[in-house]
Amino acid sequence: MWAFLAVLVAALLGWVLVSVQTSGSGGTPDPAPAPSAVAQQETLLIQARNDADLGVDNMVAGVGGGLPAAQLLIPSRLIVDVPGAGQQTLGASARLLDRSASQDALSDLLALRIDGTLSLGRLALAGMVDYVGGITVDVDQPIMEVDEETGLETVVVPSGTQTLDGTQAATYALTWLPDEPEAARLARYSQVMTATISGLPDDALRIEQMLTSLGGSARTTTASATVAQFLLQMRQSILDGGQQARVLPTTDIEAGEALPVVRADLVAAEAVIDSLLPQAVLTGAESNPRVLVQNGVGTPGLGASARDRLVGSGMVYINGGNADQFDQDQTLVIVADATTESVTLGESVAEALGVPPTSVQISEDGQNVADVVVILGADFEP
Repeated sequence: MWAFLAVLVAALLGWVLVSVQTSGSGGTPDPAPAPSAVAQQETLLIQARNDADLGVDNMVAGVGGGLPAAQLLIPSRLIVDVPGAGQQTLGASARLLDRSASQDALSDLLALRIDGTLSLGRLALAGMVDYVGGITVDVDQPIMEVDEETGLETVVVPSGTQTLDGTQAATYALTWLPDEPEAARLARYSQVMTATISGLPDDALRIEQMLTSLGGSARTTTASATVAQFLLQMRQSILDGGQQARVLPTTDIEAGEALPVVRADLVAAEAVIDSLLPQAVLTGAESNPRVLVQNGVGTPGLGASARDRLVGSGMVYINGGNADQFDQDQTLVIVADATTESVTLGESVAEALGVPPTSVQISEDGQNVADVVVILGADFEP
């Protein structure tokens, strides 16, 4: 009875691709085109926040493009560079006022197109589960709660096959058990989201109404109707035969006695992303040059403004942080060589940033950290 979770955890910890099979009849097909007929793979960051407003459970879900639904599960302890807010964990980025902070940081780190974010507080996650009438899951290890005053433990979710209401399901997904690998918690989160999404109605309008009813505990960076259509497509893909789930490969960074944070293993991550979300990859296309941006003035928010313009022009932004000095008068757009192709690309970057083409400079030593390196100067207007 514990087979589902045991298999999923083992697969996630070993970076082995799994297929989550969900039984059930899809009913009579709608006369409208099936969600799987979407021409391009779409993506949505689905985030669950705990009571401290940290994004403890994160997945970049993908649907469409003729591919099965995909879940790229991402540890909350992952170090990211947040445009305008600096380096922090992905979980902490969920606390920022900018609702796109987690989405943008992941997109920049992984060179991955993320079309929107659905961020769910505990109440919103519980509300979704209650909306579908609860979910049935195989619980490998009981979830306990400790009373802070008495120190007494209470079993909130018993082990075995259980039908969970919203409150139990949220606790099951958000709790991090002692000495537990984060991949195991992400496996529970995957279980909860898979069961909940597959239980949604086959009606985008009703899903949109459900999202609206969740109130302020549910945050989106795009229209609720767009999120509803995405969830409807994901639901159909699950019912049609499964989905692929992987954890983002990472490496630990030891930090004394504290819980270690992790960095993305970008080489291994590239292979995982190519297998799950191939149509959302930004790296490698000629139309998506990678531009590393440094703040050469020190004014807060310059990097975020530059990012918006570059991404809006179809480029991949890389957060280069602060330059060595804050005395840059003129923005520099540095290209690798004097070829027509490189100079033209530099001029395109300068145009996107709103600085003159005279900003384009040829690197004296060459560079391979990005296609273009930008050092923002005082002439750059946010």
